[in-house]
Amino acid sequence: MRVHLQKIILYNFKSFCGEVIIGPFQPFTTIIGPNGAGKSNIMDAISFVMGEKISSLRVRRLNDLISKKSDGTLMTHSAHVTVIFEIEGRSKEFTRGIHNSSNVYKINKQVVKVEFYKHKLASLGINIKSKSFLVFQGNIEAMCITSPKEISIMFDEISKSAELKSEYERLKNKMHEIDLDLRHIIQKRKCLLTEKKRLLIQQQEAEEYNLLQEEYHDKKTELQLFRLFHIRRELHDLKLLWNDNISKMNKYDDEKKSAEIILEQKKKKYFEVINQETMMENNLITIDLQQTHQTMQLVAAKEKISHLQQKIPFIRTSLTKAHLADEVHNKTMKDLQKELTKIEVLKMNLTQSVSSELESQGSNMELDNAQVKEYYLLKGTVQRECVKFTKNLNVLRHDQENDQNKLDNEKRKKIEVEDKKKKLQFMLKETEKRLERLEQYVIKTEVTLTDQKNMEHNLETDITQNKIAIEEMEVELDKITNKLNDITIDKFTVSREYQKLNTITILKDLFPEVYGRLFTLCKPIHERYNIAVTKVLWKYKDAIIVKTEKVAKQCIEYLKRQQISVETFLPLDSLKIQPFNDQLKNNLSDMIYPKTVQFLYDVIEYFPKEISNAISFVTKNTLLCETSEDARKVAYENHLNDRYTCVALDGSYYQKSGIISGGSFDLSAKSAIWKDKQIQEMKLRKVALIEKIKKASKCIRKQSELNTMNSEILSLTNKLKYSRIDVDNIKKQIVDFKQEIENIDHQLISIFNNIESIEKIINKRYNKIQDIENQICNVEDRIFSVFCRSINIANIRVYEKGRLRIYGEQKKRECELENQYNCIKNALDFEKHYNTKDEIEKYEIAVQAAEEQLKIALEEESVITDIVDKQKDELKELRHIHTNIKTEVIKMKNEVAQCRHQIGIIAKLILETRRERTIIEVKIKQKKIEMNNIFKSCQMEDIIIPMSHQNNLNNSPWVSSINTSSSNTEQSEDGIFSKINFSFLLYELQIINGDQFDNVKTQLLKNISTIQNKLDSIPAPNLKAGENLELICKKLDAINKTLKDTRNTAHIARNKFTRVKEERISRFMKCFDYLTFHIDYIYKYLLNNMSAQATLVPYNPEEPYLDDINYSCIVPGKRFHFLSSLSGGEQVLAILTLLFAIHRYEAAPFIILDEIDAALDKINIVNVVNFIRSNLDLMYFITISLKKELFVNADGFIGVTARQEQEIVESSVFLLSFESYGSKSNN
Repeated sequence: MRVHLQKIILYNFKSFCGEVIIGPFQPFTTIIGPNGAGKSNIMDAISFVMGEKISSLRVRRLNDLISKKSDGTLMTHSAHVTVIFEIEGRSKEFTRGIHNSSNVYKINKQVVKVEFYKHKLASLGINIKSKSFLVFQGNIEAMCITSPKEISIMFDEISKSAELKSEYERLKNKMHEIDLDLRHIIQKRKCLLTEKKRLLIQQQEAEEYNLLQEEYHDKKTELQLFRLFHIRRELHDLKLLWNDNISKMNKYDDEKKSAEIILEQKKKKYFEVINQETMMENNLITIDLQQTHQTMQLVAAKEKISHLQQKIPFIRTSLTKAHLADEVHNKTMKDLQKELTKIEVLKMNLTQSVSSELESQGSNMELDNAQVKEYYLLKGTVQRECVKFTKNLNVLRHDQENDQNKLDNEKRKKIEVEDKKKKLQFMLKETEKRLERLEQYVIKTEVTLTDQKNMEHNLETDITQNKIAIEEMEVELDKITNKLNDITIDKFTVSREYQKLNTITILKDLFPEVYGRLFTLCKPIHERYNIAVTKVLWKYKDAIIVKTEKVAKQCIEYLKRQQISVETFLPLDSLKIQPFNDQLKNNLSDMIYPKTVQFLYDVIEYFPKEISNAISFVTKNTLLCETSEDARKVAYENHLNDRYTCVALDGSYYQKSGIISGGSFDLSAKSAIWKDKQIQEMKLRKVALIEKIKKASKCIRKQSELNTMNSEILSLTNKLKYSRIDVDNIKKQIVDFKQEIENIDHQLISIFNNIESIEKIINKRYNKIQDIENQICNVEDRIFSVFCRSINIANIRVYEKGRLRIYGEQKKRECELENQYNCIKNALDFEKHYNTKDEIEKYEIAVQAAEEQLKIALEEESVITDIVDKQKDELKELRHIHTNIKTEVIKMKNEVAQCRHQIGIIAKLILETRRERTIIEVKIKQKKIEMNNIFKSCQMEDIIIPMSHQNNLNNSPWVSSINTSSSNTEQSEDGIFSKINFSFLLYELQIINGDQFDNVKTQLLKNISTIQNKLDSIPAPNLKAGENLELICKKLDAINKTLKDTRNTAHIARNKFTRVKEERISRFMKCFDYLTFHIDYIYKYLLNNMSAQATLVPYNPEEPYLDDINYSCIVPGKRFHFLSSLSGGEQVLAILTLLFAIHRYEAAPFIILDEIDAALDKINIVNVVNFIRSNLDLMYFITISLKKELFVNADGFIGVTARQEQEIVESSVFLLSFESYGSKSNN
């Protein structure tokens, strides 16, 4: 089917306003135009009409594709792009429009759905997903960095094998799941067959086990009946002892009450004396504080006196200086008056001397005046003729005079500034020396003050802390004493524990590898586990843990030689440790009910860690449960049909062999061993607290030392305060001096520079003045020639230097004397107005005020000193009274202590009696609990005790809840014993006395233990093996049927997957083989060289779409390279080869190339043009280019221009076809 692109119609699309028709297209059409004119908008229009997404069209919203007016608003609310194809001589239109912010799709002006629209385009070979017919600007560069995996994905899309990807993965996952199910079913069938064999063996073992267990129950019944018979006898004896103890206790109580009355009377008197002592101590503290306050005031007064004593000499010095200034002032006035008289005399002498000098030269004052008059007339003529010279000369002389004045002034300033600098430097050195001395004093004072403050702070802190600590320690001591008094331990127990402690101490000293007794090295992690741990560990609680068996033998040999009691040893190196059952641990995690099951080993805390083997040995694999019912279910009725040793928190113990035991109250008493450590620690703590209280009491007595230290600190603080003020003032003076010296240095530099520059200017100007004076002299010689001959002189300058000079000097001297006279007169007037008497009067008043302040300060010091001495005497008298009261307190305290001692003796007798009664009560409780435990154990183990009158004691509520209170010793146990039929007990066992009881009981237990060992040696039988065997057989039948069905399902799934896999491989390889062949052909054509090669190699030949596809080329004259290793131009040609091959495979009617020649040189562009022209019979080529080498070879042009109005660009197009100009060869 032949399909050609005919026209494209744009309506209000982007920069194309109104309707713009582009076409008809030639087989090879080039779009040209300046940048920004809208060439790429034509590309966007074609992508838009072919169904491309909005995000790929360089806009965010659909409405952004509509043309805009000059003000930025939309030109209209609709736009569309129409592409017209010529198909077998007939036209077909495809239109995509925008109407009210939504897409509209049309085919031949008929509205269709988007799916149908894209399907029709695909039937023409236009696949918008692969975009093989659209090569946007920058696509070539982007594809140059394409990875092999991305090439594989692209081929998957082009070949349409990706359409089968979801079905392929679904069937593959389904097949994998069925295979897993099949393997699981086969494994489950194997497990069931194994379980069937195991259950057959267990069924035989269960029958043997039941016979042995019946024998065990008979022996157990005999033992429990024997124990109950002798418990009844012992309870009768204990009740008689308890009654005797009650009468003795009443007697001691009466004696204690009488002693307590006497004690209360003594304590009342004692507290009265204590109150007097407290009041006296408060008075002492108050007076002590007042004395401290007065002492501080005394120190302040002394500091003030010291300051005034230093201030008065300073003011007197200032007064002396004021007197000296007054004397200098008077002397200056006298000197000025003398100078004034002297100048008047000089003026008279000057007139006489000038007259005599003129007469000696043959002249007189009157003649000289005539010559001078004539001279000035001629001089006026000279000045008129030399007005120009004179003017310049005056200016120069005036400037010279000013500069000379400046130079003199600068030299004078230089001398003054240098003198000032010397004075400041001397003052700076003296001030720095003073500062150094003062800083050393401040540092020394600060160190002393810091030490004093630290000592004061430490002392005060110690006193405060010790007071608080004493209160806290006394409270803690009372608590410990009360706790220790409440603890009742019989003497026999204390003696026995002491012997055990002594034994282990000796062994540790002799043998370093002895760790200690088991119960001292470990403890439960929480009190709630005490009873359960005690139940399991009780047998080995006193066992001694040693490192090796050799050490154990050495200890045993030593105990034999010393005839010390028998001990049990646990050597860590030879214990047969039962390893933890990992399968059991996993089963515990899978257990649904009960959840709170754990190994007993995990709730025991032990130290050191080396004894872990001993803990494992005594606990074995025992499990810990919350309740007795949970322990029973886990031990015998678990889901694994196996037996385990379990213990409950209340002490119920279910052994693997079937033996069950309890006794919670007895275990509660036994579990107290874990508290023995706390009792010992409390005793040690009590002794330590008493010692600490004694030490802390000594520290509190240092309060007077603290008060003295505070006074010293106050004095040092005041001294340091004034010294620091002086240091700050001196530092400010030094800074001011340094700043002033620095300013003077800058001033001197400026003065030196000024002097140098002024001298240069004066010398230069002097030469100019000499030149002008010579010119003036020539004029003077001409005009003064007659005058000079008349007075017989060579030239006028001789006259000026002689007679005229004398005349001028006389006038000048008169002016100078007049000026000196005026200056001295002004200075004399100034001195008359300057008053030095005020300064003298001011300093005299200051001296008087300071002396008055010193007198007042001395009087205050005297008053404060008297007060301090008076307070010292009063304090001494109060301390004497306090000592007498304290002696009375000690006396009363001794009397109270004596009464307490007497009460203590009685209390010890009461305590001893109470302990004896407690021991009797405990023994009664123990016997009753032992009896209760026997009944409970019988009930748990299904042991039936023979009863008279067919009574079953096992169902009695007394068994499950027994009241062990001493006030109910006459409880119904007698009635219970009367219901038991002891005639079943052999007579030989009834007449056994107390000495033989333990031996007989041991023998009975040994018989039971023998049977129990046999039971333990037999693995716990599965009593439900028969029932389980039937269930296993049924499960095997069901699983065989499931296995057959699953195999059929797996076969069907594998066939479906194989079909989809083959179809996917077929599609992919069809595309791959086509592209592999054409890529090499096209690459040779583009490079115009048959030695060039382009190849595609899949990494996974069996299923290439699952892995990478490698694209490589061989450029003529170079070796093999992957795509990423080629140069820029070579990569562009390789990508163009791939794109042209893909376009041939999909057979689209046209291809649009946007600036593909950007990275190509002229030769490669010519090769590309030749390839395009050779394939014009297969498809239409539309290129966007700015390079002449490409667009001059096209069949036609589409020119794009733009007109910009404000910020809106409006594009226009024009078409030019070369058909009217003939073929290219004729052009």
